[in-house]
Amino acid sequence: MTSLERRSVTIGAPGGRTLAGLAIPYNKWSREISEPFNPQFKERIARGAFGDLAGADIKLLFNHNASALLARTRSGTLTLNDTSSGLRFTADLAETSVGNDVRALLERGDLSGEMSFGFYVDRDEWNPRRTERTVTAARLVELSVVVDAAYSTQTNSSLRSVSAAAIEAAALRLEIHKHRMKDHV
Repeated sequence: MTSLERRSVTIGAPGGRTLAGLAIPYNKWSREISEPFNPQFKERIARGAFGDLAGADIKLLFNHNASALLARTRSGTLTLNDTSSGLRFTADLAETSVGNDVRALLERGDLSGEMSFGFYVDRDEWNPRRTERTVTAARLVELSVVVDAAYSTQTNSSLRSVSAAAIEAAALRLEIHKHRMKDHV
């Protein structure tokens, strides 16, 4: 059974209502990630790990909140471009309260343009000490504009620790597990 995982990078707002940038860097190490019941580790996403995303319904959210939808591939308001350096995106921010809030926070500098992504790991490789992981096959679920990022080589400095993000991810995994267990009772 795989669980949803989330990681972060940095984007830029070129102006107007268009948000664009590198959503997922390939072959770049994250900063230390903490997850319950696991030692800290660094990870990287291998080029091609997400396979062919044509036809996938990927959503752009604010802070991984499904209620804060900004754009999506199915509607054509989010486009993805796989490059040698990583998965790039362009989004037309929705003219909604959350879209307006994200735009204003980016313009003011309260948000620095950091991005996160949610994914399910299908295949990965670990070093012998299990301190470094390379994700080689995964299913991308969503991209999110966030406050903090796990991929420090692609992000600005942030004050919130990665362990806070790990606690959020663990809570989400618990929700997913409970939902799956209901189906088996």
